[in-house]
Amino acid sequence: METQNNDQKALRLLSVTFQSTIEPWELPQFRGAMAHKVGLEHEWFHNHNNEDPDKPKLHYRYPLIQYKLHKKHPMLLCIDKGVEEAHHFFAQSDWSLRIGKEQHDMRIQQLNLNEFNIRLLERPQRYRIHNWLALNSDNHKEYHSTLSIAKQMQLLERVLTNHILRFAEGIEWAVPGQIEIAIPELFKVSRISFKGLKKEAFTLDFISNLFIPDFIGIGQGSSLGFGVIKHYK
Repeated sequence: METQNNDQKALRLLSVTFQSTIEPWELPQFRGAMAHKVGLEHEWFHNHNNEDPDKPKLHYRYPLIQYKLHKKHPMLLCIDKGVEEAHHFFAQSDWSLRIGKEQHDMRIQQLNLNEFNIRLLERPQRYRIHNWLALNSDNHKEYHSTLSIAKQMQLLERVLTNHILRFAEGIEWAVPGQIEIAIPELFKVSRISFKGLKKEAFTLDFISNLFIPDFIGIGQGSSLGFGVIKHYK
């Protein structure tokens, strides 16, 4: 038996996968091309604050429009209020985008519009998170100052919980209870380049009592294909 309806959040999710193929390092160019196509006044597409054009700043909020790769195909993921924003692109008479040196027609390969009930579960589910940028300047030092794997796992569980809470805040859902997170196994760590810096990207499994839809991104770079969560199969 799961939580009652008043403890749930009905979440709309629009995922659009295009026929074109691009490389992972072209995702920022995909986002830039999309943002210029719809107009930079539509800030959810790029998450920059337009109030002062001379001093551009980022919005420190959970991104409701995210850019991902699905089997090398660019994907646009629109979450909750971001679903309404999608029309700024699809109402265009010309969907072509210049990504890097190539011109892409951006024909739709697959479009899915779903509604999920975000809720706490009595039976936890297992997930896999891909290329999660968990460590900032503070917890990076804490993570590497201990030789205890158990303590490192506890830190990652704490950070993962905080990142999921930020997702809940971004979709305007007050979590009605305690989110439980457990990382049961060792994990894969890759060194990736993000905004000109080398960072550790974790791919690992975790168990949680929260229902999370596939392709939701959390953590640093979640708008650019990092920290993508999928149900473990």
